[in-house]
Amino acid sequence: MFALPADFAELVQFDFETGVVISREGKRLEFKQDFNAADFSEYTKALATFANSSGGVIIFGVSNKPRAIVGANEMVDEADWVNRLRDDFDPEIPFAIREYKVGNFKLYAVGVDASQHKPVISRKTRTKVVEKKGEKKDVTILQEGTIYYRYAGQSRPIAFPELHTMLVERDAMNMRKVMETLQVVQRIGLDRAGVIDVTDPKPSILMSPETAKGLNFIKKAELVEEKGAPAYTVVGQVDLQHVVRAPLDEADKNLPTEVAKILTPIIKEVYGIGQISAQQVTQLMRHMKIDGDNHHCVYEKKMGRKYITRAGIGAVEAYIRQRPGEALEAFGSKASKNDYLMKILREQDEKAIVVPSKDVVLPAEMPAKLAKAKN
Repeated sequence: MFALPADFAELVQFDFETGVVISREGKRLEFKQDFNAADFSEYTKALATFANSSGGVIIFGVSNKPRAIVGANEMVDEADWVNRLRDDFDPEIPFAIREYKVGNFKLYAVGVDASQHKPVISRKTRTKVVEKKGEKKDVTILQEGTIYYRYAGQSRPIAFPELHTMLVERDAMNMRKVMETLQVVQRIGLDRAGVIDVTDPKPSILMSPETAKGLNFIKKAELVEEKGAPAYTVVGQVDLQHVVRAPLDEADKNLPTEVAKILTPIIKEVYGIGQISAQQVTQLMRHMKIDGDNHHCVYEKKMGRKYITRAGIGAVEAYIRQRPGEALEAFGSKASKNDYLMKILREQDEKAIVVPSKDVVLPAEMPAKLAKAKN
């Protein structure tokens, strides 16, 4: 954020006795005698040119000829500057505003740094009526889509050499940021690194599923103990509900209907029943507590879709094979549970060992009971 000095003399050179200003307008400095609401977009235009070059300041309260401190009569609130800059230009231009007192005069400074997101572009066309030689006519102050640049004491549309330099510098800066980030990731390790958007009031943490495994996030004043799992205390406004995973591979974008088709042959093999529906897949995953856990199952809010990953499919298949009874209890209908029970009984009958009667040794009282039963 741009910071204005506390001492006006650090901004402008002037004679303390006469108020005569020694500093001249240039690439980083512009003077205005007073704030005029009709010229508001001329001021925002000047700030945009500073943002597109190397930063600069507008001083209100300095006369033109002679160049001297005369004080400004009025100044709008900071909120008005914010709104007008947002209306006139994109991306947003951070700025600072400060009031100074020199003798009996009040002066105001409004300044910006060079933008980190060049180019700053005009969002709309603005005109104002001027009178010249008795005739009134509209003069264009801002032209939509135009990039304004600060030249020596002038604010005007950017020329090709400056635009080319701006874009080359922007690409070089972005590449530097990428390389710095990669160096940090390399130092930490790919399997232990994540990314967080610090500009979002409720930021999202993006990480690979491998990184997410074994992490415990502890809200302030809560204690969680898990064997062998590192714990991280969440401070500030990070919302645990907004922890998301990195973009999915195409192979992990399996809709519940597609997963139902994949699991149907396994259902037939294990239970001897026809098929499993998408709804039953969801019921089973909820029972397993992996529905929407961002590893086995991911909800994509923007598209309104639910994806089951390869890990999710594997976990469901393993659960069905290893715990068929529990799995069927979670998703099966009454009829399917009965069918499965009959299947188990048939299999037990087939495995039963038939022993010839002559080889069977009966308890002592059993022959009498059998004879009685025959009579």
